[in-house]
Amino acid sequence: MNPRGVDLMLRMSLSLADLASVRFAISPAWEVVASLRVLRDPGAHAVHLPWVSRHRAAVLAAPDLRQLHDLVIAPERKLPGFLAPAPHSPVAEPEAEFAAVRKTPAAVVRAELTAVYGDRLPASLSDLRRAPRRTLPVIVEQMRTYWNLALAPYWGRMRGILEGDVMFRARRLADAGPHRMFSELDPMISWSDDVLSVNRPNLDLHYELGGRGLVLVPSLFAWPNVFVKASEPWAPVLRYPTRGVGSMWLNDPPATDLAPVLGQARATLLAELTTPSTTTSLARRTGLTPSGVSAHLSRLVTAGLITRQRAGRLVFYVRTARGDTLLGD
Repeated sequence: MNPRGVDLMLRMSLSLADLASVRFAISPAWEVVASLRVLRDPGAHAVHLPWVSRHRAAVLAAPDLRQLHDLVIAPERKLPGFLAPAPHSPVAEPEAEFAAVRKTPAAVVRAELTAVYGDRLPASLSDLRRAPRRTLPVIVEQMRTYWNLALAPYWGRMRGILEGDVMFRARRLADAGPHRMFSELDPMISWSDDVLSVNRPNLDLHYELGGRGLVLVPSLFAWPNVFVKASEPWAPVLRYPTRGVGSMWLNDPPATDLAPVLGQARATLLAELTTPSTTTSLARRTGLTPSGVSAHLSRLVTAGLITRQRAGRLVFYVRTARGDTLLGD
């Protein structure tokens, strides 16, 4: 609290036009940024320690990631906005987001570096400020290298958890309205009188979104924090911890005791549905063919262990109470 006893908040005023433009999206580029910060401070992100133990030494020792490190580990918890622009599609692909970073106008790059670092720009980033168009491809290549090393092997499972969160939140928005949906995103977030507030220590900011809308981005590596980017010229983005983050690094063999009854493939799929998932997502995570997954899911639906739920053009599969009981959840 400040000396006057008033809670410091980051606030965003949403008009009817902003509310009408609220959408959800998944951002691989943001997971690059957030996960690098986790590697630098793993003690504050205990849920990711299994992943940290596999990758921290190799990533921090990699000499070809120096500029990316210095961009991500910026002072005073600020980040250059061009590293993770708002996704244009609900599930952005890594290469599409890397291409968007590469296309950032030079003037925007320079302005962001000045806003974040002032006169304390690390020496490794001097080329980026002097010649953004020439140096941005180098930064993007470092993002790609890091992605392939530390995140690509897990992207199928990550994407499945994030897609499940998007489906759940979209249903809450439809069923209960923005007041309930926003307040359930995270304990730090509240909604009152058309104002979305985020309780962040030492921040006292108020943004008028002015019809620019708001992109809600669930994140695995944001946990346990909430991140907001609402200043011009960026599309306003709120990144919050996804549901199911605790299941990301579980390595126990799934439902081995159910395999003799259901079959190994169906037992595996039932266990994977900790969060709602699509057929495609389950196929990526299990290595089964999409057609095989579809057939097994149909049998599980018939047995009453899972159910189908539609969100737009996507069909998600969700465990029923009967399925949870069978797994002992």
